[in-house]
Amino acid sequence: VLEQLKEKALKRAGLKEEDVLQRVQERTDARKNKEYERSDAIRKDLAKVGIALMDSPEGTTWRPAIPLALQEPVTTTP
Repeated sequence: VLEQLKEKALKRAGLKEEDVLQRVQERTDARKNKEYERSDAIRKDLAKVGIALMDSPEGTTWRPAIPLALQEPVTTTP
């Protein structure tokens, strides 16, 4: 089921899995070089098209997500 969701997310984003993995590697390199603004920009660019990055001690993986433009804004009340 996850593979089907990943395929749909890639199609919606107009990307191939290789493209996402390349962006993950670019982000990993940016983090190693302490280029945090670049790292954050890569994460945000992917989130805009419905690709969420998940960091763990073993590395970064991706999963399908709702594109940022389609998410409802979160409001907080004091």
